[in-house]
Amino acid sequence: MTQPKHWTPERIQTFLRAFFGTGNDAWPDMRPDYPHKERTEPFVKVLLNDSDAPVVLPRWDADSQQFAMYAIARDQADVTKTAELIEAFAGPTYIYCDMERGGLRPTRLNPDDPVESAILDFAGERVTFRLTTAQPARYRQSLTDALLLMQKTYTHRPPRLWRVLKPIGRLIAEFDAALAAGGEAASKDLLEQLTAAGGLTATNLAHLRLKRLDRLGVSKKVLEFPGLLDIARQDPPTAVKAAILNAVYTVALEEPLSTRNLDIAKERLVAHGRVVPELIGGDPRSYGPQAMTVLLLASVILGDATAARRVLAAVEELDQTSQITPSVLSEAEGLASEPVPEEESAESAAHAPASAGADVPIGSWPALFSAIAEGNPAGKQALDNEAWTLWPSPAETDDVLAGFLDGLSDGAAGELWRAVGSFLDAVGYDEPAPKCAHAFIRNAVLFDRYSPGDLAVLQALVDIALRAGPRADTYAEILKDIGSEANRWVAPERASAALDIVDRLFLAACPDEQARTSLCAQLLGPLSGHSRRLSEADLSFARRLSNELGVDFSWDAPVDDVRQDSSSIGFPPATLLLYSLDEAVLTRCQEELKRLAPAVKVLTAYDHVGTPQLRQKARTADVIVLATRCAKHAATGFIDQHAVTEYIGYANGSGSASLLRAAVDELRTAAAGSS
Repeated sequence: MTQPKHWTPERIQTFLRAFFGTGNDAWPDMRPDYPHKERTEPFVKVLLNDSDAPVVLPRWDADSQQFAMYAIARDQADVTKTAELIEAFAGPTYIYCDMERGGLRPTRLNPDDPVESAILDFAGERVTFRLTTAQPARYRQSLTDALLLMQKTYTHRPPRLWRVLKPIGRLIAEFDAALAAGGEAASKDLLEQLTAAGGLTATNLAHLRLKRLDRLGVSKKVLEFPGLLDIARQDPPTAVKAAILNAVYTVALEEPLSTRNLDIAKERLVAHGRVVPELIGGDPRSYGPQAMTVLLLASVILGDATAARRVLAAVEELDQTSQITPSVLSEAEGLASEPVPEEESAESAAHAPASAGADVPIGSWPALFSAIAEGNPAGKQALDNEAWTLWPSPAETDDVLAGFLDGLSDGAAGELWRAVGSFLDAVGYDEPAPKCAHAFIRNAVLFDRYSPGDLAVLQALVDIALRAGPRADTYAEILKDIGSEANRWVAPERASAALDIVDRLFLAACPDEQARTSLCAQLLGPLSGHSRRLSEADLSFARRLSNELGVDFSWDAPVDDVRQDSSSIGFPPATLLLYSLDEAVLTRCQEELKRLAPAVKVLTAYDHVGTPQLRQKARTADVIVLATRCAKHAATGFIDQHAVTEYIGYANGSGSASLLRAAVDELRTAAAGSS
């Protein structure tokens, strides 16, 4: 790819005149006699030449002494690749702003600023990175040199495609897997790639966005989603219906039902649940207790005895009766006890959903794997509708699933990655299916699945495989598979993923010390060689892991850098709430934060549902950071609903390093916002 078609020479010249006009003294009006133009001209030449390298241009304000470099991706599909290039060449060593959890993010530009307005007019939104340094006087030239080297290196690379176009199905599978693995930043990047790639309708993209918002537990944003009523009317997938119903419960019903005020609950459901009547039909058996409660109370308000009977039958079949508010259950049962009209009885018998054990096309994990491998559309439908929530855990057929995966051809094995997200959700933390997890690890290695989202999935699979306490030979084989291609993905910009895996090795039983030491060295060694480019959190946790391993790696911070005193960061007093369903991860992250940020009071929570204690923690926290792998909406939505602070962050993974990095980033954001 060279210049985008709309970047004509005329438009480029117009943009450059505006960019180096008012508000930018880096090359005033691009005057030929400007004595320091040689500092800026190389960047301008890259844009003027027919190149596909990212655009980089400097900005300098002589009055305020403010300096920034703007890096512009050629289009939205190139944003992720551009971020990776910037991190690889400049990283956190020189970049102060925009180095957020999970990596760089495009900057929200100010249309009232003449320089940034010129960028918006030329390149559009969500493709530009504003890069600044913590110490402009010291690192201004270093950042400039690093970005110029990036452009030169990229321009003189051997001819190759700028990006490998992934099929839409592959991107959707990676998105679902990243969500399941708790890869918040990765799922956001994949959603942006899907938006830029085209090929999906606006409705399908809306479904993906709603699933992500539900996973993060931001219920208000779900109910404020544009066109939500139209989406509900179009019979969306079960997962989307559940996301909407969960949000209605959290926003409208959770508080009044907790105080047993059924009348207020009804009033609030009417006020906030205008989409619910569109969702009251269909098979509710894939819903959790929150969604079931919404449907039962809605059927009471609407006087819909048919809906009440259908939902009550599902509640009983799924053994959720004890999880439904008694007053709601009582009123729904009273409505359902009315005589059933003959026509309804006949219609219900004709359209009744099959029971979990009935002979249906897709009714088990082995059947699902087989359907996906064969390209049977029923497999995709089962994933979209989360039919697997009705089946026994994959742990019950672990041997069968692992053998099936290992026996597939490359093409079919590649297709099976579509199911990894559902597998992670179904297994959770309590029911390990180690053989199938190991088979998925081999799948990841075979197909070079090392994107940020894939690495979050890999860490989750390692967790599942090791929680079962494998024998020494199996343990060594798992670690060997993980390390077989480590040199292809271990790098400073993906440090948290590598550290999460090492951390899991210390949390799990170790039947082979030599195998563990070997893999840890493979993952920590390359990071040690680039320790000056690690973030504070990654550097701190890498030192801890190195000490636990007993290997004397060098972990030097940049001289005179803001991180010179690595014993603490110096955050002001604050209360931080960490949430994860993995108690061991919470403990290790809390321990490291006590050393790294001694003025910060760290609270932890691992509740599956909302509790008075969790409410109190959410209300008192100045900063909240959540790990969303296996998280239940009942808890994450509860936290979001009761949080007073605006500083809520998410880990890009499920390990201690990911949680620590997100916590440090969010604490820094909060400290900057209060200063």
